Amino acid sequence: MAMRSNNSSVLPSHTGPQFKDKPILPGLGGIGGGISLGNSPTGGAGGNSGPMVGRLTLRRIILFTGGCLFIYIILSTMFGINRPDASGFPKVRHQEHDPYEDLPNNPALPPAPVGGVQHGQEYPIIQPPHPAVPGQPAPPIQLDTSVGGEEEGNKEVAGGETEKQQALVDDEGNVVELGEITETPLAIAAKARKASPVSYAQMLSAARRERDYAVALMVREAELALASTDIYSVTNKKQVAPSGDIHDYLSLSKYFWPNKDKPDGLPYKRIDGHVNPEIETVRDYRLLRTMIREVHMMGMAFHFTGRKEFADKCAMRLREWFLDEATYMNPNINYGSLRKGEKLGARTGVLDMFTIFRVFDALHYLKQEPTWPQDLIPQLQEWFRRYVHWLETSTLAKVERKGNNNHGTYFDVQIIGIYLFLGRFEDAREVAQQALHTRLDPQITAKGEQPEEMERKTSWYYSVFNLQALMTLARWGDDLGVDMWFYEGPKGQSIKKAIDFMLPYALSGGEGWPVENLKGYDMTDYLKCLQIGWHIYGDEKYLEAIEVLEPKVRKDMEDGKIKTVSTFMCDMSTLMEATTRGGQGFIWHWCLT
Repeated sequence: MAMRSNNSSVLPSHTGPQFKDKPILPGLGGIGGGISLGNSPTGGAGGNSGPMVGRLTLRRIILFTGGCLFIYIILSTMFGINRPDASGFPKVRHQEHDPYEDLPNNPALPPAPVGGVQHGQEYPIIQPPHPAVPGQPAPPIQLDTSVGGEEEGNKEVAGGETEKQQALVDDEGNVVELGEITETPLAIAAKARKASPVSYAQMLSAARRERDYAVALMVREAELALASTDIYSVTNKKQVAPSGDIHDYLSLSKYFWPNKDKPDGLPYKRIDGHVNPEIETVRDYRLLRTMIREVHMMGMAFHFTGRKEFADKCAMRLREWFLDEATYMNPNINYGSLRKGEKLGARTGVLDMFTIFRVFDALHYLKQEPTWPQDLIPQLQEWFRRYVHWLETSTLAKVERKGNNNHGTYFDVQIIGIYLFLGRFEDAREVAQQALHTRLDPQITAKGEQPEEMERKTSWYYSVFNLQALMTLARWGDDLGVDMWFYEGPKGQSIKKAIDFMLPYALSGGEGWPVENLKGYDMTDYLKCLQIGWHIYGDEKYLEAIEVLEPKVRKDMEDGKIKTVSTFMCDMSTLMEATTRGGQGFIWHWCLT
């Protein structure tokens, strides 16, 4: 078989001789021939004499064309494209427009179910559309303008209930009924919005005032941090760790006191719930927490004001604590929560570093400053690679990780934050996934109690403290594809039940709390948990409780009993980004301890 040249056309030429002499219809002449508008019996130039020429030929062409057109109109009328096919559904003429096609698709989110309940949200079970009836006008659309009560357009069914019907209009203006479906989240939200006594303008005005107040508080704290000339370093202490290395972190166990039965008081003995003021003689813990808080505060203030001096001071503080030759901290906590008379710290000292995620939050914004030192974050990451190796391998850290109370929970908070900073996302996801069974299942009962925390002398404080840790883990889970907010254990344990269990005691000022509790019932941190719970779960009783508790907490702030803070940034961040997989949520951490 001969091969065709690459440059030869695969289509026949329309100018070749094979087309010149073919009649248009059988019996007709060639193109331009055999057709005459005059009376000449011979036809026009290039004509072909024959029996089908002249007026007879023209008449037949007209009759043939008219007949074809007539048949087409009849067939279109009888078998048009709007006729339902055998399945009973209207045929689709073109691709339907997706109203959400302009929204970004988040691959980390699981697909919405066809119907049922997921994350507490009901999804409609959409029935196939009913076939349109040819020749009948489309029924009018009933718009739902009601706020509550029986909705217009519902039809009465047996038992006095209503069957909700919904309809859509396609691109051609035809009504397509969707049949009976459950009430959608959009409809629920629309009704709630209509029922709100606050106008949108009032909401914007209030939000702006609260935002300005929150930023003002933030900037005030940042300016105090900016003005501080103290040295924040583990070398800034008179007592050295048992290792003899001034660069080793050291803190004293706060619930351990001198042994009265021993002349030298050693070894110290535990008195739970009573803090030994001697812990303040070693300042490493206090300086570490101060450094973390101030870097976080100045980083946020830089984000909202753009003031370069905040970024510069943050860089100085981070180098001072972690990197500078004279002041750096060794990447371990071998001597945290030291009990005098011991040669090694306690596993509880690992908890001292858990708030470090606040520094990582601030770095997200600080690195956007054009003059930010480009080598600082890589150097910090190297420090934390060594530190996380210690967390993964040291005996103290391993024991702390197995803790079945707030210590184990905050270990997860700490290591997830570091894993994310180092880009070890799979390791972080694994910790979050395991936390469902290592933290939530054993730490919360079917009633919502936290038994390990309720055994403590300050049981209210520790119940709130661990609840905050669980909620922090749930926030990490949002980023990692692990749903902890709506997880229920084998006995029904959940974060929401832990909130609910404490709620009546919060409203009664602690009256009836079932176990021993020292130092009262401070509502400041529980109120933060309640606010987050409202944004996550939307439970109306939380909002009612917030209205009761918030004025009390505010009065304590005004009276100087507690520090003045604003949770507005936290609330807005939670509302916008909580339960959103892959959301940043950095400001969200403002809510927690």
